[in-house]
Amino acid sequence: MTVLAQSVTTLAQRVASRSVAPGHLSAWWLGGAGFIFKTASGSEVWIDPYLSNAAYELFGLKRAFAAPITVEEANPDLVIATHWHEDHLDLGSIPALAKARPSAKFLMPPSAMARALSWGIPRTQIIPLSHGQTEKVGDTAVTAVPARHIVEIAGWEVPDAMGVILEIDGIRVYHTGDTEYDNRLRRLKSQPLNFATFCINGSGGNMNAHEAALLAWQLDTKTAVPHHHYLWDKETVDPEETMDAKIFERTYRNLGGKAVVILPQIGEEIDIPR
Repeated sequence: MTVLAQSVTTLAQRVASRSVAPGHLSAWWLGGAGFIFKTASGSEVWIDPYLSNAAYELFGLKRAFAAPITVEEANPDLVIATHWHEDHLDLGSIPALAKARPSAKFLMPPSAMARALSWGIPRTQIIPLSHGQTEKVGDTAVTAVPARHIVEIAGWEVPDAMGVILEIDGIRVYHTGDTEYDNRLRRLKSQPLNFATFCINGSGGNMNAHEAALLAWQLDTKTAVPHHHYLWDKETVDPEETMDAKIFERTYRNLGGKAVVILPQIGEEIDIPR
């Protein structure tokens, strides 16, 4: 597992120009729960990209940094939204992205699909997915796995929130989406994981860094990456949240975890070998 050095080019240019070797994936963190994965065939799989400032307009949540890539620059083949909350199914960018990329597919749970359709995204571009189902899009098989994302705000319930497992060229990647710790997730150990990401912020229906480290240890993934700890300006963050990714790494090591732990940086490329 390698974190690759960056050049002076933009993230969009780096993603577009990257030629991925067979038996590898490249990954870039967009902040929050957002990731881009690029395959050896050149296809781009995006998970939970938040590229706008919609959450500020709705809730006063300020971004901590400018979006590392714009809709105009984006070139996804598959966009996965793990649930319909605004920082995962982004009202400010998803409709524009669907219009700009009519060949792209948008995979999401049914409640997210209902919102996407109301925004005018064509039904032919949307693939609904529920827990236990698998869909193949290009060279990527996507399986929806449980997420227990309990948000105690009336109207924002997401009982069909999901995590996903990607299988690409013999590489298995797990993205938790937003979830509390849940014993059902331990069953994902039944098949080896090359790379797994874990939400760690500890509020709004998510694991804290210690719970995420426990799950990472139980899953015995080859590489563990925390996420959802850097997106919002510190002024809008609950002080009790576990926003320091080093807490995740320390707890994981204290549990005896032996995997590579990568504390991601925005737009930094990660090489994932088979």
